[in-house]
Formats: sequence, C-alpha cells, structure tokens
Amino acid sequence: MKRERNMWPLFILGLVLFAVALGVWTIKVAIDNPVELDNSFFMDYQKVDEEYYKIEQIAKEFEKKYRVELVNKKLKSGEETLIIVVEDREGNPVPNGKVEILVTRPNTSQYDQKVEAVYRDGWYEARVTLPLEGRWDIIAKVTVGDLYHYYKWKRSTRRIIEDNLKKS
Repeated sequence: MKRERNMWPLFILGLVLFAVALGVWTIKVAIDNPVELDNSFFMDYQKVDEEYYKIEQIAKEFEKKYRVELVNKKLKSGEETLIIVVEDREGNPVPNGKVEILVTRPNTSQYDQKVEAVYRDGWYEARVTLPLEGRWDIIAKVTVGDLYHYYKWKRSTRRIIEDNLKKS
C-alpha cells in the first residue's frame, strides 16, 4: 500500500520563502531609490510645518496685490535665461521685489540650482544651466516688502507644458 505525502508543509515553506524574497526586494528598491527632501519652500519640512498657516495667510495677501508669471513656456538644455514678470494688479512692473529661484529635477535634488533673479527692463532674469534634457521644476519665492509667495512651475526641454492654474 502506497502512503500519500502531505504537501502542506512544502506549501507553507514556499509562502514563507516568497515573503522573505519580497522583503529583500523591497529593501533593495528602497536603497536604490532614496527619498529626496522636498525643498519647495526653501526651508526644511519641520519649519514649513510650524509656519504653514502664516505662509498661506501671507500668500493670500500677496495674491491680492501682485501677479507673477514665468514667461518661459519651454526650456532649452545648456544655458537658459528664466524670465519672471512681477506686476501689481494694475499691470505695472514691480522693480523693488526679490525673486529667489530653485531649478530642480522632479525626481532628484542632484542637479538643484539656487539663483537670485536680477530686475531688468520690467522683469526679473536668472541665468541657469540645465545639464539634462527632460522635465524641470522651477520654484520661486517672490518677495515684495513684507509679503511673499512661493510659485512652482513645471517645464520641459522637450515640449511645452501648460500651467493648469486659474488666470487672475
């Protein structure tokens, strides 16, 4: 008489080995793709968390008085001049502002460039170098007097990306 083998222990062992393999794979992916710190507000996230309500209130006041636009719809790799227009609500240029710009890739901070724009001929200009083709995030802190606002635009060297923001 032939005795039947119980296959459940092998099945359970297979499930355990599969779970261990998934854990090892997850750790490898996490090490290969580290978390990048978000620098959208030019400060670490703890300070943003503490002051977020204040940042939002000041931004609302800024929006009531000023309008900001990035003129560049498409970027070119290599040397590039970013042009940002800052106007009051009547359409007059604002020469006494300060525009700080961070140019970064969406998936890494390896190519970050922080520059300050210079006022010239009714707008603010900043020269940057884009070493790679593809998508770039342009983050600006525009300050006029005691008011400031943070802006983030997505641009590419390959195609035009439209801003999905309401026109004010």
